Amino acid sequence: MNKETIYIEPSDDITNILSKIKSSEKKIIALVPPKKASVLLSSVNIKLIARAAKTEKKAVVLVTTDDSLTKLAMSANLPVAPSLKSRPILPHGESEESKELEEESPKAKIGDFVEEPEASKLAEDYDEADDEGIGEDEGVDDDVIDNKKSIEKDDEDDEDDNDGEEEIEKEAKKPKKALKEKASAAKADDDSSKSKKEEPKSPFLRWVVNHRLWVIFGLVFIVSVGGFLIWALIFAPRVDISIKVRTTTGNFAENVTITKVAGEEKVEDGIFYGQTERVEDEQSIKFTATGQKDNGESATGSLVVYYQSKDPYAFNFDTGSSFSINGLEYNSVSSGSLSWGGSSIKECDNKDDYEADKGCLKSITLSVKASAPGDKYNITGRQSNWKSGAYPSVSVYNSTDMTGGTSDIITIVQQSDVDLALDKLKSENQDNGKANLLKRLSSTVLPIDASFKVETTDPVVTPAVGAEVPEGTTPSVSSKTTYTIMTIERAHVEEFIKARAKLEEGRKLYSYGDPFIEYFTQTNDNTYSAKLKTTYKYGPEISESEILDKIRGKKIGRIEPELKSDYSGISSVAISKSFFWVNTVPNDPNKITIKLEVEE
Repeated sequence: MNKETIYIEPSDDITNILSKIKSSEKKIIALVPPKKASVLLSSVNIKLIARAAKTEKKAVVLVTTDDSLTKLAMSANLPVAPSLKSRPILPHGESEESKELEEESPKAKIGDFVEEPEASKLAEDYDEADDEGIGEDEGVDDDVIDNKKSIEKDDEDDEDDNDGEEEIEKEAKKPKKALKEKASAAKADDDSSKSKKEEPKSPFLRWVVNHRLWVIFGLVFIVSVGGFLIWALIFAPRVDISIKVRTTTGNFAENVTITKVAGEEKVEDGIFYGQTERVEDEQSIKFTATGQKDNGESATGSLVVYYQSKDPYAFNFDTGSSFSINGLEYNSVSSGSLSWGGSSIKECDNKDDYEADKGCLKSITLSVKASAPGDKYNITGRQSNWKSGAYPSVSVYNSTDMTGGTSDIITIVQQSDVDLALDKLKSENQDNGKANLLKRLSSTVLPIDASFKVETTDPVVTPAVGAEVPEGTTPSVSSKTTYTIMTIERAHVEEFIKARAKLEEGRKLYSYGDPFIEYFTQTNDNTYSAKLKTTYKYGPEISESEILDKIRGKKIGRIEPELKSDYSGISSVAISKSFFWVNTVPNDPNKITIKLEVEE
């Protein structure tokens, strides 16, 4: 096949079209423009296409039915075909210019574009290519040509091109001589435009222009690779070095003083300021009431109190005087006096039975009431084994029965129940309260465990002490619980340990255990004595800055043997690289991390 169809895209400029014509390997080229081809509405561009065809000795046919393009092609002697299946012809028109052009070029069907002997052959080839299906495979007909692609935006030069089209129509009406002069001027313009848009003569530059996308991709790739290499070799390298040091363990125990007065603190002398931290919490607990009370009635009755003596006597019994029998206690609710002056036998109650050796007998009767409710206080009369609390020497008996005592046993809250509940409240919540208090402490302070205290205040008992506990009710006691603990600053403790630790010259303190306080004892209102204890680990003095100077810029594989050779106390060196390609320690100290660790 000797024919090629080139479809002009709306985005193509004249340079792209000329490049496609020159790069085509076919002798016959059909140019198919889009529906609106702004680039072809310029007479100069049409002339450039015609001249390129002539220079490359190719037959370029413009496939279009657009009258404007036909008129412009007519001015440039560019063959036109209404479709890919039609035979190309030199454009005709009714204007005088087209007739004059036809007279000047009577044989210009295709011959203007190639040498005369080849003209008819190329036209036949064009037809033969159509017969062989060229163009049909593409499915291009008049409708497809008109609707292949629309232009998104007309070129800014459309107005100038339309002006050029009107100018062509005006020029067609001028005399032949003027037309020839105009053609000469147009040819000069064509030569000038061609010189401006001529491709580079250098093969390399032509290759760059023709493969500009590959060139752009190549440049982007080179810049990306270069940027990656700069990052990978300069910015990315980083080394973390962990050095384990052999150490010896020592014990630390020093007497210290804790003061509650901040101004008295002297860390170098072992005097620390102790600050009290506290947490308050409202808590309650239920308990079982064990107290009992008889809520019945008390028995009542009367007692006869008598006394017989030869000598004068006097006994006074006030209200509330106590009398008891068999463990049952009764109290007098009336008063009386039992006395005899020894002056006359007539004063005796038993004068008829008076016995000189026994003396005169006197008696009184007192009303009494049992000291507590209960039917056990109901006793029969004429019992004589009574005892008088105020006057043990007198004799007592109940002349009648003690009656009216009843029993009604109820459960009450007693103080011992409350005390047990408060003790349980403290013990059950002590661990939780202590944990909550320690959680609130800052990590910068050291708590003194021996100073921890729990205090309960303002207990509220329901029901109250001594009150009845109704059936189905469980008594409870609530109290405000306060947890307190004393703390000292860890930084001051560390300072004191470093100052008092007994280290040989050339040795360094690497770590110490968690300090703790023992034998915490209050000496006065504001001062406590204690002993500070811990363990510490010490070893050879190794400086991180000195190691940094030794390893900068060196190969990673040489670091461990050199450090072990220079420092006898180093047991192992672990090196972590940021990326696998990092084989040298960076010179930048900010990209090197050194960590000294104690060997376990």
